[in-house]
Amino acid sequence: MKFHILGWPVVLLLLVLASCIKPEEPFVQLPVTSALEENPNDITFEWTELYLDIERYLPGFRPAPSARALAYIHIGAYEVMQPGTDRYISLGEVLPGFPKLAPVYATDQIDWSIALNAYYARVFRFFLYNANPSHHFQLESLEQRMLDQLGADVPQGIVRISTDWGIKVANAVITYAETDREGASQANDPFPVTYQSPSGAGVWSPEDNKALFPFWGKARAFASSPTDLMALRPSLTYDPTPGSDYYKEYLEVANAVHGMSHHDRWVAEFWSDDITGVTFSPAARIFAIANQLIKLERLPLDETLHLYCRLGVALNDATVGIHLSKYTYNVERPVQFIRQEIDPAFRPVLGEVIQQPGITPPTPAYPSEHGTYAGVAWRIFEHYFGSAYEFTDHCHYGRLEFNGMPRTFSTWKEMAEEMAHSRIPLGVNTKSDCREGLRMGNVVAVKALSLRLER
Repeated sequence: MKFHILGWPVVLLLLVLASCIKPEEPFVQLPVTSALEENPNDITFEWTELYLDIERYLPGFRPAPSARALAYIHIGAYEVMQPGTDRYISLGEVLPGFPKLAPVYATDQIDWSIALNAYYARVFRFFLYNANPSHHFQLESLEQRMLDQLGADVPQGIVRISTDWGIKVANAVITYAETDREGASQANDPFPVTYQSPSGAGVWSPEDNKALFPFWGKARAFASSPTDLMALRPSLTYDPTPGSDYYKEYLEVANAVHGMSHHDRWVAEFWSDDITGVTFSPAARIFAIANQLIKLERLPLDETLHLYCRLGVALNDATVGIHLSKYTYNVERPVQFIRQEIDPAFRPVLGEVIQQPGITPPTPAYPSEHGTYAGVAWRIFEHYFGSAYEFTDHCHYGRLEFNGMPRTFSTWKEMAEEMAHSRIPLGVNTKSDCREGLRMGNVVAVKALSLRLER
């Protein structure tokens, strides 16, 4: 009897303590989250818009490091959502060396938008490596705003599970990116002093021997073979004789600049995207177009991430091929030939928006970078949205430095050809540069589309 009397206080104490203990939420039965395909694309749209805003101002970040960053950011975002769908295949089964990842908890207890918010915050801080304190404040503000919005009515266990998954994928993608030693090291060295440019008639000569990312052709490509990444040999050989086909190509550029109409200037500056601080970079421009499309089409989150994964892969590979080909053929820029053979006072239009006319990109001319990105956009968007698609590009609406009024196109081919050939009236590329860029961009995009990401 004494045992029972003495034991009751102990029992009561244990019962009270047990009632106060709150089990760790991940280990209790949590509510099932919404299906991935039911999630809107808001999270990806918001983070991509912030990327475009920050990237505009980053010195030394264009074109190659930006295209590389966009690729790794978006292949990782695809991987965040992949376990939540039976439709898509993990990149661990597709890309050599890509880690094979799996969530610890059930996928129906992951809030995919919260996971992506944590993921984007982590990878943006890593890949936007030269962002300033103001940019970091923007990143932190968006991360917190999205978390407050997304997690308002979500149990903390699900928030924690989802955040952990996003960060786990982010860390894996960062580690994978660092295994691309060429891309990782060159991103911080835009003008390597070890580069020695060749010389000769018709060969590009950089000012002060400063060549932009001359070794980027060694960086990692995801879907393209070395053959895909090499432009065709230029069809025209150097011939300064007036009336030769070579001479005519450069004369066309000189005439386009000298006789520029209001419309031609609009086209040239609308697609330029060359100057840091004025607009985002040419590769990012394609994502700016894509961000308009996902809202117009109201794509669900999974389809958005699938599109952005392939687009990132294609733009990355295109950038590798652009630099490999440019520094293999070393074709001179129009300003070099025109000043020597046609008009010593010739100045490209590029730079006029910042009152510094006469700027020429510090890379060889062939193939055109813009032409290659245009070819990528053509094939990728045609695959997802069909060829006969009327689209109005509002990327630069409201700009005051140049005519940013929206331009409308009835097909992706029409848009791509205008983007590519806009480099002629800008004064920085010939028709051959633009045409080969379009061709190579098409090839690289098709290879990106051939990656087996769907079951």
